[in-house]
Amino acid sequence: MIDRRSFIVAAGALGGAGLVPRPAAAAGAPVSVLYAGSLVTVFERSLVPAAAAIGLDVHGEPRGSVELAKLISGGLSNPDVFISADPVLIQGLMGQGGFASWYATFAATRMVIGYSPNSPFAHSFVQAARGERKLVDVLLQPGLKIGRTDPALDPKGYRTLIVAQLLQRESGIPDLAEKLLGNARNPSQVFPEETTLVRLESGELDAAFLYSTESAVRRLPAVELPVYANLGNPALDKTYQSVSVTVDGVTRKSGAIVYALTILNKAPDPEGAARFVEFLIAGRGRSLLTAAGVRVLAPAFSGDKAAVPASLRAALGLADAAATK
Repeated sequence: MIDRRSFIVAAGALGGAGLVPRPAAAAGAPVSVLYAGSLVTVFERSLVPAAAAIGLDVHGEPRGSVELAKLISGGLSNPDVFISADPVLIQGLMGQGGFASWYATFAATRMVIGYSPNSPFAHSFVQAARGERKLVDVLLQPGLKIGRTDPALDPKGYRTLIVAQLLQRESGIPDLAEKLLGNARNPSQVFPEETTLVRLESGELDAAFLYSTESAVRRLPAVELPVYANLGNPALDKTYQSVSVTVDGVTRKSGAIVYALTILNKAPDPEGAARFVEFLIAGRGRSLLTAAGVRVLAPAFSGDKAAVPASLRAALGLADAAATK
């Protein structure tokens, strides 16, 4: 078990308007960020340009968070910053080879069913959103094409399987999950995270299991899932975690969905990485995330506080906290 300290940034430390522009830390060397593909739109359209305005050259690579964690642990990528859609993946890097020593949760989201306004089933989803039809009945219509991400590579992928199990338990339909999704890696439904939204927007897919952040930033209509299944309420963590799924021999659970980040222990540019993290969780990045439909949180840090860069600790006003197990 990981021995870690937890500490939360005081609310007053987040009140600043943002960072003061400074020269880039390393000339010609951008800050490299591996990040959850569900953040691709806000990252590329908003965060990268805003970071550039304060002298930060940022290069991001979006993929499923499981895939990114494997690239890091396998020595195939050594970024400055890793942003994951599941803190568990960073915890694994803390214990596996010591790639990271701490992480901070900073944003939250929930699962929804996004649908294409060009779909022949669009009106059915409108009715479900109004409460006029059961969402499960809409999803089970013959010929409806559902998209989702790979549960072996992406937290949203295995969370989709968990959502289906939670819906099944409440619906009373014994084989609902199988009827909705087929097998765990059903090739007729599973697509790379970066292309699922494009397929949905084009009408190639009728519906997709998405994070609410994705539907909001891409202005895609969506139907809310019942709270007992949307993985969005921390008060229901016990309910969410009562279901597990196993994909390729790996068993996964999920509480309420949160995004977490860390600066890798061998980051090529730790100073630039610290500036980017400060920008993201305490500077203008917070308002940009909010504008994109992301629910920002007061950053909660876990792990070795001493490993957090001194400049970042000072900027965020981190106070000492008693160790917790």
